[in-house]
Amino acid sequence: MPPRPLTRALNLRPSRIGPPDYFTFTYSRDLISVKSKSAQRCLATYTENPTATDKAGNKKERVVILGSGWGGYTVSRRLSPQSFSPLIVSPRSYFVFTPLLTDTASGSLDFSNIVEPVRDRRAKVDFIQAAARAIDLKKKTVLCEATVVRSGVTETPRTSEDERQVDEGPETTSKQPMQALRQWEQGEIFEVPYDKLVISVGAVSRTFGTPGVRKNAMFFRDIGDAKRVKRRVRECFELAVLPTATPEMRKWLLHFAIVGAGPTGTELAASLRDFIYVDLMALYPALEGIPKISLYDVAPQVLSMFDESLSRYAMKTMRGEGIDIKTSHHVKSLRWGPPGAPGPHEMDPKRCLTLTTEEEGEVGVGMCVWVTGNAMTKLISQSLLAVNDFPTDSVYTIDGDSGPVAPTGKSAWEVKKVPKIGALLVDGHLRVQLHNDAGQTAVLKDVFALGDNAILETGAPPATAQAAFQEAKWLADRLNKQDLEHTPPFSFRNMGTLAYIGSEKALMQLPHDMHDPSKRSKYLPGGSLAVWLG
Repeated sequence: MPPRPLTRALNLRPSRIGPPDYFTFTYSRDLISVKSKSAQRCLATYTENPTATDKAGNKKERVVILGSGWGGYTVSRRLSPQSFSPLIVSPRSYFVFTPLLTDTASGSLDFSNIVEPVRDRRAKVDFIQAAARAIDLKKKTVLCEATVVRSGVTETPRTSEDERQVDEGPETTSKQPMQALRQWEQGEIFEVPYDKLVISVGAVSRTFGTPGVRKNAMFFRDIGDAKRVKRRVRECFELAVLPTATPEMRKWLLHFAIVGAGPTGTELAASLRDFIYVDLMALYPALEGIPKISLYDVAPQVLSMFDESLSRYAMKTMRGEGIDIKTSHHVKSLRWGPPGAPGPHEMDPKRCLTLTTEEEGEVGVGMCVWVTGNAMTKLISQSLLAVNDFPTDSVYTIDGDSGPVAPTGKSAWEVKKVPKIGALLVDGHLRVQLHNDAGQTAVLKDVFALGDNAILETGAPPATAQAAFQEAKWLADRLNKQDLEHTPPFSFRNMGTLAYIGSEKALMQLPHDMHDPSKRSKYLPGGSLAVWLG
């Protein structure tokens, strides 16, 4: 499943823009709109049934939604309160408007303007701040661990997937990037029953096992990540003007590397370019000509999802604005310390890092932001594996045979996933599936998955907020109308793609025929028109 803000489009200062309740934001990358609201933002929720695990006396179907991102948040708000009792289980208590995340990192938009509390007394939605650890399909329960007092919930984990004890938190100290989980951070464990379950936990950053990246790079998925990037840029400038900074160290500290030239990486590079070259250089005139931004990618071009002509235009424009585009580069490692320094290489934020590529060797950088792709969370990759007790009551069909069904033989059943990627392989109606070594497939009628942690076997839409939003809207409408079994499969409708490339310039690519996304029309609007459309 995550562009210039409205402040850029209207040439207004951020102080003149209120919280998202009062404005209509358009997702510049995927053309998603969030409708304006007239009421004030609410920070607390009144819950009719505060005991989340108590179902006594509640005749409404409980829909437990794992995750508060584009998929989970949208489903919870669109379900009929007359028929369902939605409950969000998420480590974070807010929804992030991710298209504007790059603008918060560059300082052109305040963080409070891109978040919405999950708790809202106008919405008939209950909430538990916890992380889902396991799902029992037979008992229809979710095993959860509370995350209310856990540190670093808003940041991408710093430890590797196989070493991480939890999915949330940087787990770093000034000396050791990986520390043992503090005892007080271990949350209470409890079970939450469900009638229907929606899995929308998103994804984590994929590092491809590159040495040092998980421990030393910065990631960019949540407001905590954006705050760390913004803070690190400031740190590097202050370190560079210290009297003790050598010219060589000054050059390394002010070299900002972004690995991954997709929409997020490209827009982050462009936003940081505006922030550094326009805003910060006015405050640090002595550093004129030293700051450098490099955008790395293993692909031969940036924004590979765009038409080739648009990609070439983006590279030409960004290079003209001072961004060093390094395509066809293979990152080998990332460590602390200057290039050529002997080990051991201990973490030292007062100095630079060394990024090593096959093509250039060792290069000193003050910050490396890693935005290369998606990997599955521990819930998907490690918990949803073998099915010990076959959930007979939850099965809709086995190999197309509806009605009362039961497994045949003694074959072991597993959750059906996409090979190599590991995402849940759902059917055209977003239903989770099981399969066994005998080649049988069982479709579950009460467990759904959408967003970045799921791929449709009928044709996968792009891993964007636009796709997660459409999937969530479709599923909620089907549940409200109770016509899931009689409606055609979900079909993604491409509403277009936009990307900001710096200096008030943006790319826009729309389908030529909105009913035929294969016919695409490409545009190169620049200046305020493209930014306003974004």
